[in-house]
Amino acid sequence: MWKIIQPGDKLALGDTVKLLPSSIYSSTKKEKLYQVVKTEQHYFEIMLKPDDGDTGENAQRRIIRYLDIGYHIAVEVWEETLQTDQ
Repeated sequence: MWKIIQPGDKLALGDTVKLLPSSIYSSTKKEKLYQVVKTEQHYFEIMLKPDDGDTGENAQRRIIRYLDIGYHIAVEVWEETLQTDQ
């Protein structure tokens, strides 16, 4: 399930994210999925997922400041949900 990242939320290494169309970094052609490859206190770094096109040395990395989330950039993170029958 996709969850919108709110100001103050943090991401973890390996998280799968996508940039929303209103974001300054998103492309209007095709929805691209990114993987979080680095996290710091004030920013995180993402790279296209291997199955989504550019890989290896030519893969483009983007650095996103947490401060920009909710103001200039809209990001969603994929969260696995555990469903139990009760």
